[in-house]
Amino acid sequence: MNIRDVDLNLLVMLDALLRERSVTKAARAMNITQPAMSNALKRLRKLLGDPILVRTAGGMQPTARAEQLQRPVRNALAQMEAAIAPNRAFEPATAERLFTILITDYAASVLMPNVVAILETEAPHIALNILSASSDAIDQIERGEADFLVNQFGQLPANFHHQRLWRDRLACLIRQDHPALITAGGELTLEAFLAQRHILITQTGIGLSRLDEALADRGLTREISILTRHYQLPRELVAKTDMIATLPARIARYQARHLGLAVLDPPVALADFQIGIAWGALDHHDPAHRWLRERIVRIARETID
Repeated sequence: MNIRDVDLNLLVMLDALLRERSVTKAARAMNITQPAMSNALKRLRKLLGDPILVRTAGGMQPTARAEQLQRPVRNALAQMEAAIAPNRAFEPATAERLFTILITDYAASVLMPNVVAILETEAPHIALNILSASSDAIDQIERGEADFLVNQFGQLPANFHHQRLWRDRLACLIRQDHPALITAGGELTLEAFLAQRHILITQTGIGLSRLDEALADRGLTREISILTRHYQLPRELVAKTDMIATLPARIARYQARHLGLAVLDPPVALADFQIGIAWGALDHHDPAHRWLRERIVRIARETID
């Protein structure tokens, strides 16, 4: 295949089809008719020698070949747009835009009230769609379904960008009148900690937490009775049971003030962790996107870090 023989508009169509996984939705996103998008899909299938999208019980799904193409196509379009797009001015006071942010409720509780307060005065017509960050958050951004991910990061794809927002540490949330504290003079010993039942906050439901990994290094385990994705629920459980929840210290301190709970260091040494913001290559040069992410970074570092 010679690239000179390829209609580059088809790459734009391919990007929309893989992002929307629907001919009708892709046509709507591109502001063209459904027959026109169907024709583009037919041409792409002939060009690539692959069905691109196949119908399944769960709807249209990309083929293995299409999934391999999705990231390179999006990166290529992003680079082309950055190269040829004019330097558009962004006026936050008058701009109308909806941004989708994938974020845990812990990070949202710490960050978003300050962000929303600033937007209310500086960019009153900017709307935020704040959704829970799940295990497929990276894929959602790559498909164009979300603009930002705010969370702890492991390994990000090479085409992603990210910046640090703030640091935090883990702390234990426990009732002030918990028997383990009373018998130990207000201290949470390792022996007492391991003797209790625990609440684990996990975004995936699998794998070990940093705390459990530290315990495993000592040949120790704890009994986990509750697994949840939510950061608000554990405080209610802790207040009414003898369970212990280990969660970020910033939200633990806030929750403890309202329910008569104590915040203590875990009985094993744990390093601090970082919360950051990440975004994909396709939005990197967009003026509105850049303004908002720079504002979020500044707000986090001025009010949290």
